Amino acid sequence: MLLRIIFLWTLWLSIAVDSAAQAGYSFTQLTIDDGLASNDVHALHQDQKGFIWIGSVNGLQRFDGSKFVNFFLSGKKGSDPLPVSTIEYIVPGANGTLWLYFPELREVGVFDPYKFIYRKIPIESKKPIPPRINVRLWKDSKENIYLSIQPIGILQYDSTVGAFTDSAPFRVPDNWNFGIKSAEDPRNGLLWLTFGDKGLAAYDYTSGETYTRLHNPKKIPLLDNWRVQEGIANIFIDKKGRYWLYNWPVWAGGGEVVHCLDSTGTHYLKDTTGLVVFTGKYGEYRNMAELPKSGLWVLGLDKLFSYNERLKKFVFYQSDPLKRVGIHYEVVHQVMEDREGGIWVATNEGLFFSSPGNGGNGVQNMLITDDNGAHEFTDILELRNGDYWLTSWGRGVVTMDRNFKRKNYNIFKSRPTHWPKAAQNAITLTWCMHQEKATGDVWIGSNGGILTRYNPVNDKTTYYYPPEFANATVRYITEDKKGRLWFSSQRGRIIVFEKGKFRVVKDFGIAIIPKLMFDKDGWLWIAIQGRGIVAIDSETGRQLQQYSRENDGIYSNTGNDIDQLNDSTIAFGAGALNLINKKTRKVRVVSYEHGLPSNSIQRLRIDRSGYLWINTNNGLCRYNPYNDNIYTYANRDGMILGEKAKTADYLCSEGFVMFAGSNALMFFQPEIFENNQQPPNVNITDFKLYNEYLPIDSLVAKDRVQLKYDQNSFSLYFSSLSYINRDKLIYYYKMEGIDENWQRADRQKLVNYSLLPPGKYVFNVYCENIDGIRSKDITTLIIHIKPPFWKTWWFLSLLSLAFFGLLYFIHRLRINKILAVENLRNRVARDLHDDMGSTLSTINILSTMAKSKLNTDNVRASEYLGKISDNSQRMMEAMDDIVWSIKPMNDSMQKITARMREIATSVLEAKNIDLDFRIDPSIEEVKLNMEARRDFFLIFKEAVNNIAKYSRATGAKVHLALHQNRLIMMVQDDGIGFDLDKADGNGLGNMYKRAAALKGRIHIQSKPGEGTQITLNIPVQ
Repeated sequence: MLLRIIFLWTLWLSIAVDSAAQAGYSFTQLTIDDGLASNDVHALHQDQKGFIWIGSVNGLQRFDGSKFVNFFLSGKKGSDPLPVSTIEYIVPGANGTLWLYFPELREVGVFDPYKFIYRKIPIESKKPIPPRINVRLWKDSKENIYLSIQPIGILQYDSTVGAFTDSAPFRVPDNWNFGIKSAEDPRNGLLWLTFGDKGLAAYDYTSGETYTRLHNPKKIPLLDNWRVQEGIANIFIDKKGRYWLYNWPVWAGGGEVVHCLDSTGTHYLKDTTGLVVFTGKYGEYRNMAELPKSGLWVLGLDKLFSYNERLKKFVFYQSDPLKRVGIHYEVVHQVMEDREGGIWVATNEGLFFSSPGNGGNGVQNMLITDDNGAHEFTDILELRNGDYWLTSWGRGVVTMDRNFKRKNYNIFKSRPTHWPKAAQNAITLTWCMHQEKATGDVWIGSNGGILTRYNPVNDKTTYYYPPEFANATVRYITEDKKGRLWFSSQRGRIIVFEKGKFRVVKDFGIAIIPKLMFDKDGWLWIAIQGRGIVAIDSETGRQLQQYSRENDGIYSNTGNDIDQLNDSTIAFGAGALNLINKKTRKVRVVSYEHGLPSNSIQRLRIDRSGYLWINTNNGLCRYNPYNDNIYTYANRDGMILGEKAKTADYLCSEGFVMFAGSNALMFFQPEIFENNQQPPNVNITDFKLYNEYLPIDSLVAKDRVQLKYDQNSFSLYFSSLSYINRDKLIYYYKMEGIDENWQRADRQKLVNYSLLPPGKYVFNVYCENIDGIRSKDITTLIIHIKPPFWKTWWFLSLLSLAFFGLLYFIHRLRINKILAVENLRNRVARDLHDDMGSTLSTINILSTMAKSKLNTDNVRASEYLGKISDNSQRMMEAMDDIVWSIKPMNDSMQKITARMREIATSVLEAKNIDLDFRIDPSIEEVKLNMEARRDFFLIFKEAVNNIAKYSRATGAKVHLALHQNRLIMMVQDDGIGFDLDKADGNGLGNMYKRAAALKGRIHIQSKPGEGTQITLNIPVQ
């Protein structure tokens, strides 16, 4: 099996005329649509905490796996302005600082994320800096910071003067123009420098002497090699001591040459194999990197290679934006590996990420096409001899050997000439396959009730056109323990083949049956589209159980796949995942709300470890039945073709899980995704006070976060900084003093707290992976909201010493309560005056204008009358809301919810939006005062009106519940959604203000195409 895996990882496959398989690494692209400041990324760095720092043409950013945070300082006291300009290099400095170089500004500076300040570093060269220069900012093993400026020289940062000066110890002839590339050789303490047409120089850290081809007392072989001295552009020394050199010699015709020499610098090696490629475009080899896990990389203009140690050659990643399997770029600026082995590639087309793997991600993605058209695969079968067959609707069967090379079988030969033409053509409209255990014959089901029986050993084909199928398509074939073959049809029939005869066992009428499955007890489970799922006794045909949406609560009556999770549980993919306990006859639905990519399951497949792989219209996921967690898998995990390969599935004899679909075949060894490693501790990544991000590094460096009493509404962002598993970890948080129990975080990895009273709070957060392994430590953040001065101990002490002052204070409290009631009444009066007065004024103006146009312009007069009608209607609705909120008889929750239901029904029915309105009986005892009742109702009304006006939804949900003395209202729609960052208007702002007035929290969750959910959480008595 090991040899086979090795072969699969390295094989470029050929199926039919053209078949493309993943080679090397697959990449996920991050662009400005994901939050990048610019698609032209030049520099990358991962700090000690795990944050990824990004330098692009639009300045500095930090990525925590969930979001990008932009950094720019303008007018900050004690700091120079941090430019929003191209950053060419990011070099780590002492104490977490970052050295930055801005080529367009010719500026070097140091950014301190902890102090949140930026300091420009002067460049003090004795030589004048010409207009055209090449610059490189770098650090040697001695922690010295250098600035190489071609052609004038190398400047060293002098901490005593705080500037780059000519203090670098390298000494070469005056007429030698410095290049910008260098490389250290840790074996002999030499620092190699490039000098263009003058060649190489080697600085000896021990002696302080610089050697060149003109001064080579140690007889260093590389300095005597004339082939690499001319037009030298770069030098790199890998961990094996090999020398890699790039130069542009005249003897090579002016083109770029890549040299690879052994550790002595004497003998040429053949390790450059694979570096010579012709793409039809001009390219340059510019840089080289050796990463701890993925090895050597070569990058540049139209160049990106990784070295495959097993093949002893470089693998080229050709830029092609039209291919799903690959990467596209014009120039690659940097390749970096994070602490987990994830690979980051900075290009002019965005930032690309790939998970670590042995020569790839351990997932094979194959695009199978040929000149005759597309393949719509419908089933997968592994034969006893290891061959793989795929039924292709309209194209017959694609047959391959165990290594996925094309292998020809003459299956559909000698078609019955006496059959009708339509029946002959239907033979290759294939849907399903099964290899009979006793004979080894492969049965193939097709359109029109046609069956093909083929023996791959003796090359014998037999055709069947049984009348029992009534010309209906054969949708599925399986076999029971007695060796009988079972078939399902497009028209609802279950047919068995035994003793050479076909027999109809069950007829469900006009219904598609896409899947049959025998469970461990011998029950035959049948997926009947539109009717749910049925289990029958295969011996008698008697129906044993049936589950439907109407009677048993499954998510949908239309399902495509069935599998057995354990002895008692049947997994039924019908929209969502339906877990049916055949012993208790109870159904549990696992849906999008529980982490499923979408409620559109197409395929199910249990692997050998008992995990359930689920392919949906929105991607692939794995369900862990042991802890009920779901992980999603996408491009960054190598699942490039997951959304295409969703019409067929198979578990092969070696444990590979396989999915096939439109021109696509994807398969993988599930064990590579098993995660038994403890996830890293969670980091507090950002602290957002109202709408302003505070410097989190400086906050967490202190023992607590100190806030003023009016700084009591904030958001906390957190992440484990695991970029490989950034969507595969589950986070739990608890704010001591607010949350009694651990809360599961939503997908945005943030929590909002609004209007917290003064006091000491401790925010706790941890994460766990799908296997239930928790992070080692619970991350805590102590937050102290200082009370206002009138609630401090010294102020209260003064009050305790002044009895009359205390009486006066109590009196003032009473007065304040009276004033509060007066203010409330004044507010109602003001609302009546403002709403009614302004609207009546408008009506008066419109009526006057209508009267003036009545005899001269009937069209305009009609428009004015229409506006009068609209304003009158709005005034009536506003008056109705005000009067309703004032009436004491409406104080009960029964009255409130009744009105809410009435309003929602009238508004949404007009837009043909289905309403699901649910009320927890426990809220009947809730009491809301008049002002709170009005704010609560207006938030609801705004949410419902937004659904009707903007969502284009087909369904809406309203749920009211009481949980731990907090009233929770959820309003949800399945409409088009919106981008919260781009949302504007007064509606959302008013909702936040009213929620704050209720001393509650409102959370709005929406993304384009994914609907909107508004959750209001307020304290009640």
